[in-house]
Amino acid sequence: MFTTFRTCARSPFSVGAICLLLLAALIVGSVFVFSNWLAHPPPVEKKPTTLGDEPRKPLDTSGIASIMSVLKWSPDATLDDLGNLWRDAGHRNIKALDKMLLGAPSAHDQFRLLLAKAVLYNYEGDPQRAYDVLQQLRHLTGANTVLAREWRATVIFYQGLSGLRLGENENCVMCRGESSCILPIAQEAIHANPKGSRLAIAHFTEYLQQFPEDLEVRWLLNIAHMTLGEHPHKVDARYFIALDHYYRSEFDIGRFREIGDQVGVHRLNWAGGAIMEDFDNDGLLDIVVTSSDPAQAMAYFRNKGDGTFEDRTEAAGLAKQFGGLNCVQTDYNNDGTMDIFIPRGGWWAYPMRPTLLKNNGDGTFTDVTREAGLLDPTNSASAQWADFDNDGFLDLFIGNETGANRLYRNKGDGTFEEVAAKAGVQGTGKMCKGCAWIDFDNDGYPDLFLNYWEGTAQLFRNNRNGTFTDCTRPMGINGPQKGFSCWAWDFDNDGFLDIFATSFDRTLEDVVKGLLALPHARHPNKLYRNLGGKGFQDVTREAGLDGCFAPMGSNFGDFDNDGFLDMYLGTGEPILSMLVPNRLFKNVGGKRFAEITAATGTGHLQKGHGVACGDWDRDGNVDIFIQTGGTVPGDRYHNLLFQNPGQGNHWLTVKLIGKKTNRPAIGARIKAVTAGATPFTVHRHVSSGSSFGANPLQQTIGLAKADRVARLEIYWPTSGTTQIFHDIPADQAIEITEFAADYRQLDWTPIRAPK
Repeated sequence: MFTTFRTCARSPFSVGAICLLLLAALIVGSVFVFSNWLAHPPPVEKKPTTLGDEPRKPLDTSGIASIMSVLKWSPDATLDDLGNLWRDAGHRNIKALDKMLLGAPSAHDQFRLLLAKAVLYNYEGDPQRAYDVLQQLRHLTGANTVLAREWRATVIFYQGLSGLRLGENENCVMCRGESSCILPIAQEAIHANPKGSRLAIAHFTEYLQQFPEDLEVRWLLNIAHMTLGEHPHKVDARYFIALDHYYRSEFDIGRFREIGDQVGVHRLNWAGGAIMEDFDNDGLLDIVVTSSDPAQAMAYFRNKGDGTFEDRTEAAGLAKQFGGLNCVQTDYNNDGTMDIFIPRGGWWAYPMRPTLLKNNGDGTFTDVTREAGLLDPTNSASAQWADFDNDGFLDLFIGNETGANRLYRNKGDGTFEEVAAKAGVQGTGKMCKGCAWIDFDNDGYPDLFLNYWEGTAQLFRNNRNGTFTDCTRPMGINGPQKGFSCWAWDFDNDGFLDIFATSFDRTLEDVVKGLLALPHARHPNKLYRNLGGKGFQDVTREAGLDGCFAPMGSNFGDFDNDGFLDMYLGTGEPILSMLVPNRLFKNVGGKRFAEITAATGTGHLQKGHGVACGDWDRDGNVDIFIQTGGTVPGDRYHNLLFQNPGQGNHWLTVKLIGKKTNRPAIGARIKAVTAGATPFTVHRHVSSGSSFGANPLQQTIGLAKADRVARLEIYWPTSGTTQIFHDIPADQAIEITEFAADYRQLDWTPIRAPK
């Protein structure tokens, strides 16, 4: 079912023939699809140094590009096939390299083989052995002036990075505490085993003595000192970075505790997706995660209602659902239980099959992908559900990275038909990295926004006849470049959905510049304000969101219950050096966003992917779950759950059930007008939020200091009807069914969270 490229050539002595793809992929910029994901470090000015060395090269430090260059599979490969192919891939290639090294190749050949070996040890999560191999490379460069001039600085840098990763593994990954890896590093999170950080400090300092202007290495040096409690007082003054701007917060909404390990959702992952939703209809929000590791199964954590979750993956029949960078919930058959869709193949060189999991209503799921007509392989990390033709059944859009996008129309009998070409939404044929359904003109029919890695975004207007019209330029959409995740939301509460689209254009240097309030050289994110359904205005700069963040997973929620939607961005990228905080931004009255990451304690340094924001403990405050980890075994990390401390504001949670409209009410609109002397209006629409992470469909609406909702309106898109309710007390959860005369109060007893 699948094949692999051979990892060695006939002659073990010719670097031109051995491991061609593996060795070429060591340098970022290799010509194949995955290299698009890896950031190129900014060029370092090649000033003469005391040793005459060239600055470090843009190395594939994690090894993912190297592994991708030697793995190949058929589009019809099963999930088991893919798992077997990827499992232990690094170690298999290390053995091949060892055989080549036995032939005593030339110094240059030996150097390249050893460098590949060091990279693969870091890929597999063994930075100590990677460091040992790099020590051998130091000896080689010391004995060869040509190698020294070209490669010594790169080896020194990589020694420092391997040391830093060793410190992470021994202190954060294996000995995790609730403050681990959060910037600023707390006293209780200082590394008990200092070996790795000491090595990092020594080698980064050695490198900076030759290239003192390299901001990325200066940043990593400062991070290493932080892990030992030595920042700022023991950092060499020449390389010190002050983080006063990052630490300073205009607002204080309280510190969020990271409790993932205490509640039982803390497994180690590669990058993956996240859903927070009630999958067993007990009124409690459960958590589902996937992993891009083709050899790791998804996980289903059931909320027990006692402050903990239980892993029900195997019992639910999900233990063979391997891989998947993203996932999203749906009720495709309107049976009242939430199903799961997993797109696969995102960023990979070859397509993979997706999965539709039908919820059986008894705690188990069944893979119905083939029966539903959704088995066609794709390269996708983005899929969203909406009823685009308003027939009462949810349809599926899949953003494709290597060809035409897919639009699957739900036929209402459990099967789908692919209609993207007929509907006119196949797209540009370039990498579609994000998608969002958005009824931007409030006509009851969802329109479609697409975010592309190459070129600008696209906006399609729903013609209400099964087709769409590209209205990108007429509506004022002109970005972003290097697009990734995106979403539709009403950030200014004017009743019209706006667009936030992230840009993944980044270098570590530019992210650090943003943390220091310095200008950067990357394409920005885009925040588009809806002008009453007539067009969009780019307000990114005015809103304070034009920084360089390296955002991947993302989502939004009203984290302080003031009535305005805030956002949380998961950050990072595959290379090991991209150690930057995930970011939390407070919406300031629908006008701008203020960063509150440091003040809230949510600036975790591990790589952030699927984000799901919801009130898991039913206390009325929206908490943040994020699936974290890189894209290789050696960069895995635990899931994180940030517990919202609460701010004393009032709230109302609304769960909608459609009758003529699709049952989970995706696309329905909510309008809440508060009571009191100074009433204000809050607008929400039902969706899972971001294209990379899935919020619950129930809506927790912040009411600030208002203790009642004077008027609550629900607009149902398929029936075109509006329900109106009056004088609803705050601080409760209610359920509203389409056409019902009254709402139903839900049992919403708060769950005691860990102390």
